[in-house]
Amino acid sequence: MTIFSLILITNIPVAFSEEVITIIPCSSNHNNDKFFDIPSYFIQKGQQIRWYNADDISHRIVITKSDGKGILSDSGIIKANGSFQHRFANDGIYTFSSPVYPWMQGNVSVNSDISSVTMTNPKNNVAIQLTWAPSVPKVGQITHFKIIFIDLKTNKNQKHIDYVFSINTPNNKTSYQQTLHSSWGVESAAYKFDTTGIFKPRVTIDALLFQPIEPVEDDFKILVKA
Repeated sequence: MTIFSLILITNIPVAFSEEVITIIPCSSNHNNDKFFDIPSYFIQKGQQIRWYNADDISHRIVITKSDGKGILSDSGIIKANGSFQHRFANDGIYTFSSPVYPWMQGNVSVNSDISSVTMTNPKNNVAIQLTWAPSVPKVGQITHFKIIFIDLKTNKNQKHIDYVFSINTPNNKTSYQQTLHSSWGVESAAYKFDTTGIFKPRVTIDALLFQPIEPVEDDFKILVKA
């Protein structure tokens, strides 16, 4: 049974979660499967993203303007365990990349059609923020999800979470499920709804900092229209 002390429903992601893209260790090696924890990120206009360098060498990030003409921002050198922040003032899709390691690329989508729900669970001191775009999905439309795990003791993203993200249909059948380990506390998913109604995404945490815990489930609701 899900126990929670606070539910926040808003169209603006809650302030105490971090919008962070992590440069993962060994990103300079082009043979790696990925170089950022989430290469495709989405936020509201006016929000800030922090690029955190978890690698043991320095990196540099360049953000290209949404029209592809010129540089919007240049991080300069980001040392190991350092970070770079940029606030996005306008809607659009922005590419970010490394001028040193060109295989390190990603994008940020900035728009206002986003909804977010945060559930705080006292059982494990971890809040779950589920954000999705578009805010009211339509049948046949791909909906993008962002899951942020928040350590309530520090108000920072909670690292090393084993979780299950699933979506239940209006008749309570599981239509989508992914089971993963979140190293940095931010995860993504995408799903195309095939019918109208109220769908119920669920996030289940079953391990914290590599230690199994009694599974904790938090259920969300999304209205899908024709």
